[in-house]
Amino acid sequence: MYKFPSQAIQETSMGDASIVILGWHYHQKGYHVEFLTDNEQLKSQEPPPPQPPTRHSRWRKA
Repeated sequence: MYKFPSQAIQETSMGDASIVILGWHYHQKGYHVEFLTDNEQLKSQEPPPPQPPTRHSRWRKA
């Protein structure tokens, strides 16, 4: 998880750090998160896209 002190070392603004922390929070809850920005530093901290469901994934939820 991202924390403010490590981002301060990278000279990330408080606004960008808040966006990253909130984005990862929603990612952990299962939401698809995408940062719509042209800021490459912020875009590089975006959570990964969700994995497509496998053919057998519905059997495990029973």
